[in-house]
Amino acid sequence: MYDQIALVLFQAWRRSILAVIAIGWCASPLMAADNGYNEQSLVDVGLVVFDPGIPVDQSTHSKRGIFPDIREAEAKYMPVVLRQVFIESGDWGVVRVLPEVLDSSELLVTGTILQSDGLRLQLRINARDASGVEWLNQMYSGSTKSTDYPVSVPGDPYLELYQQIADDLAAVLRQKSAKQLATIRDIALMRYAVQLAPTVFGPYLTQTPEGEYMLARFPAEDDPMMARVIRIRNQEYLFIDTVDEQYERLSEEMASTYNLWRQYGAEQAIYQSEYEQRVASRGPQGRRGSFAALERSYNTYKWSKIHEQDLVGLALGFNNEVAPTVMDVSGAVFELSGTLDSQYSEWRNILQRIFRLETGLVPAS
Repeated sequence: MYDQIALVLFQAWRRSILAVIAIGWCASPLMAADNGYNEQSLVDVGLVVFDPGIPVDQSTHSKRGIFPDIREAEAKYMPVVLRQVFIESGDWGVVRVLPEVLDSSELLVTGTILQSDGLRLQLRINARDASGVEWLNQMYSGSTKSTDYPVSVPGDPYLELYQQIADDLAAVLRQKSAKQLATIRDIALMRYAVQLAPTVFGPYLTQTPEGEYMLARFPAEDDPMMARVIRIRNQEYLFIDTVDEQYERLSEEMASTYNLWRQYGAEQAIYQSEYEQRVASRGPQGRRGSFAALERSYNTYKWSKIHEQDLVGLALGFNNEVAPTVMDVSGAVFELSGTLDSQYSEWRNILQRIFRLETGLVPAS
């Protein structure tokens, strides 16, 4: 299957290869200006789907208020919210939500959900540029109050937390010169090239004992192999942009129910905390077993479970992502099926096969 698709794409691309080689380096980050910021010196950001932080020990889930299906959906929902904050800041180039880690990203941001409910959100955020330099490694916490609910859509009760992440990264960005940012972009491109053709492009990069990458030299500006690398990377970005649209659509679909579920979670957490305080202080607890008290408790539980069930249904749809992705590449149209993760892996395999058909390179063992 891969070979048939690869051959079709190769034949379609071969007709335009001379034109691509001629213009390929015009868009290359190697041509970015060194004096002052411009559009080409902006750093692109890859936001990887978060680690949901689900404990292996299932017996702890209930006590910690973790619903695995919902947490898995949150891990994809939250980067979409953060992406929008990044875009609105105007500080960055293209900001993409990635189904998996792409080491050749100019700036790669990863996150782990440590706690998430309607009352408190705690994230561990790490950011590294393509050279391996760490920009950020920090825990962020946010709490809500009763006035934060109900949440208007679009909107998020933890927007200040996401804004703080964006502000901290922007502060690091402003410490970099245009030349440093251009170098990061160059290293990102070369790391991608090394992934495709390690024997050809490996010598262009060196790595320090600390794991940081440095440029040893540049390819020639008219290097046809480098032009192919740029084209392959652009095709990979084309798929990621399609994935972005699906993540955004799924996030919009679950936002209303998700925010309502968080509101009930916050109310329950506050009620439980107040109850425990009353018990601890041996204060008046009211008459147990009264009809009004039982009705209130039952209604709270009933509506909480109803919205939990609705959200689980949405979360399952978000996590399954079974809709096929239709790709049109140089006149060749085909579908990728399965989850977005599996589609992304399949697409990368196809692109690598295309590159090897064009260049005649033997895959790295």
